[in-house]
Amino acid sequence: MSTAPPEGSSPGFEEPPVTWARLAPWLEDRHSDPEFFWLDDDPADTDPEVRKANYDLIAVLIAETRDEVPLGDLLPLLPDGIDLIPDETLPSRAANWLLQSSTFTTGRIKDITTAHLLNQRGMGIGSVLPLLARLVELSTRRPGHGADAAVRSGDALLADLSVIARWRTALGQSSTPLLAPLPDFAPAELHAARARLDALTARDPALGGPARASVAEQLSARLDDLGERDFEVFLARRLRDDRTRLEALGERFGVSRERVRQYEARALDELQLWLRDTADARLLVDALTRVIGTVRPLADVLEAVPAAGERVAAADLPLWRVLAGIGVPFEVSGDWAAAPSIDAARQSTEHLLTERADDHGVVDPADLAEAGARTPGGAQWQTRWARELGHVVFADRILLRTATVEDYAAAILSVRGEPMTADEIVDAFHVERSARSVINQMTGDDRFQRTTRTGWGLSAWGGPGYRSIRVAIGELLDARGGEVALTDLVAELTAAYDVKSSSVAAYAAAPPFVTHDGVVRRAEQAPQARKSPAQTRNLYRVGRAWKLRISVNREHLRGSGTPLPVALATALGLEPGETRGLVSPDGEQHLSWTALQPTLGSTRRFFAALGIADGDEAFFVFTDCGGFDVEAVSRAGSGAAGLLALIGAQKTDEPDTVLAALAAAVGLPADSTVTAIRAAYQARGEDDVVAGLGG
Repeated sequence: MSTAPPEGSSPGFEEPPVTWARLAPWLEDRHSDPEFFWLDDDPADTDPEVRKANYDLIAVLIAETRDEVPLGDLLPLLPDGIDLIPDETLPSRAANWLLQSSTFTTGRIKDITTAHLLNQRGMGIGSVLPLLARLVELSTRRPGHGADAAVRSGDALLADLSVIARWRTALGQSSTPLLAPLPDFAPAELHAARARLDALTARDPALGGPARASVAEQLSARLDDLGERDFEVFLARRLRDDRTRLEALGERFGVSRERVRQYEARALDELQLWLRDTADARLLVDALTRVIGTVRPLADVLEAVPAAGERVAAADLPLWRVLAGIGVPFEVSGDWAAAPSIDAARQSTEHLLTERADDHGVVDPADLAEAGARTPGGAQWQTRWARELGHVVFADRILLRTATVEDYAAAILSVRGEPMTADEIVDAFHVERSARSVINQMTGDDRFQRTTRTGWGLSAWGGPGYRSIRVAIGELLDARGGEVALTDLVAELTAAYDVKSSSVAAYAAAPPFVTHDGVVRRAEQAPQARKSPAQTRNLYRVGRAWKLRISVNREHLRGSGTPLPVALATALGLEPGETRGLVSPDGEQHLSWTALQPTLGSTRRFFAALGIADGDEAFFVFTDCGGFDVEAVSRAGSGAAGLLALIGAQKTDEPDTVLAALAAAVGLPADSTVTAIRAAYQARGEDDVVAGLGG
C-alpha cells in the first residue's frame, strides 16, 4: 500500500534519504576531510555508540564555529512540537533554563543561538553541549515513522511519570497516587509533566496500537453483511419513524407477512449477536445508559459520547438511532433520551417530584438529580424536562399544584419568600387571571395572611399579619365591652387601615355583627337569609344535591371566584367566617364565607374540561355528602326534556314524574298542581320554566 508523500515533497518523488550532511548542511565543506567520511551515511544505519559520538561532535562544532547562527538554520531537519523536558539526559541547569524561559519544545528553540544560551545565568558549556547534542539527535527523526514515534512518546510518558514519582518519594509521599493534584509549591518541571499527562488522549501514539474502526464503521460493515431482504426489512421496520407494515413489505417481496417477520427476526438476531460480541459496542452502550441515567437531553448525551452521533453509512442514520433499532436499553423521543424508556422516565420523575415537593408543591430542580445522569450538569435541563411533563416552572422552581388560583398563589409566594401584591402574584402566573379572583380565594384560605393593606404572604411565615376589617371590628368590640358607636368604629379603622368608611359600615352591618341605632354589636343569632332556597332564583333541590344554574361569563373563565346566594350557604350549613373544602373530581374545591357574601373558589378548570364557553349555562352541584361538581346545561331539548334540563333533573317521559321533579326542585310537595308549580317559578322570576309549563 502506498503512503502519501511527506509534507513539502512532490507526489511521485521519493524523499531523499536522511544523511548526516542533510542533517547539518553546513558540514558539506568537510567532505574532503577524511575524518568526516561518514557524512553521507544514514544515522539510522550507524552503530549506536558511533551515532552518539557524532551527536556530541556536531554539538561541539556548533558551539565552536556557528555560535551566532540560529539553531533552526543549523539543524533544518529538527522537527517542531517535540517536548524537550523532562529529559533525564540533560543537565539540571539546562532543564531548569528550559522551564524558566518557557522553551519547552523544539519549535521554540529554533530561533535561539548558541551564544544566547551561553550568556544565560548558570548555562556554561557543560550544560549547553548536552542540549545541542539532544537537538542533533532529534533531527534524525524521520516523519511518518509512527512506530518509532510511539516508542519515543512512550519513553516520554514514562519519564513524566518517573519525575513525579521521584519527587513524591523525596517528600515522603510514596503512597500518594501519581496523578493526584500537585500542590502549588511543586517545581515547574513537575507541573509541566503533569500538564502533558493531563493532555494525553486515546490517539496518543504512546497508548495506541493500530487505528481501530469506530463502532459506527463496524456496525455499518455488519449491516452490509446482512442479506438484502433482511437489511431492507430491518431498515423499514426498525429504523423508520413511519414503520412499514408487514403486509406492505410482503407485497413488495412477493412473500407472506410471516416470511417478512422472519426476515426481521433474523436481522435482529444477527445484530444483537454482533452487539454481544463487539467489545467496543458494549462499552459504548454501557456509557450511553450511564450518561442517560433515567432521562437526559439528547444533545447532552451526544456531547458526552460523541461517537453515538456518528453516522452509520449503510443506514445513513446516527449510531444511536441504529442501536435503538437493535433494541438497546434506552429510548429517544424528540430531544430526550431515557433509559429504559420515555414512559418509565415520566413515571419515575413524577414519583420523585411528589416525594421532593414541599408543602406548597414546589420542587427544587436540583432534587431531580436521581432522575438524571451520572455526569455533572446544571438544573436547566431538569426544568425543561418538568415542562415537558406539563408542570409549571417559576424562578427555576417546579410547581406541581397550579390547578387552582389559591394553590398557584401559595406556590408563587413559597418560591419568592417575601410578601407580594395580588397584581404581582397574577403577573407571575402563566395563565390569565384577575387580581380580584386571587384576593377572593386567598381571603378565605388559612394558608394566606395579609401583610399590608395590599400585600399577601403565607401564614407559615408567622408574624401578626394585617387584620381584616371583620377581625378588626371584632377585636375592637372585645376591647370596648361588646359594643361601639359606628362613628367611632369608622374613625378608628379608616385611620388605621386606610379603608373607606362605607366599607367599614357595610362590614359592621353584616354577619356576625349588627348595627342598630348607630351602635355596633355582635349579632345574637345566626343571620337569616332574606330568601329561602325555595325562593332563590335558579337554585334547585335535585335528589340529594343542590344545583345552582348560572350563566358562565369571562370572569368565570379567567379563574375568578363566584359569589353565592346566602340561601344556598344556609342550606349547606356554612356559617359566616367559615371556610370549607369540598371534594370534587378535580381536586379540592374551596367554599368560604369570609366576606360580605359566600364565595365559591375558581371553577375555571371544570369549564375547560367540559368545553363550556362564555355565555353558556352550567350547574354548580353541591351534594349532601360534601361533594362538588359542574354540569353543563343542555338547551337542545323541548317540552318535558327541556324543562328537566333547566333544573338539572334526569330525563323522563312520564308527565307525573316531570311535575314531581319540578315541584321538588322548588320545595313544593310532589303532588302539587301545575298551577301551583307555575306560580312558584313565576315568583322566582324564572320565565323560561314558566314558558315551558304553558299558559
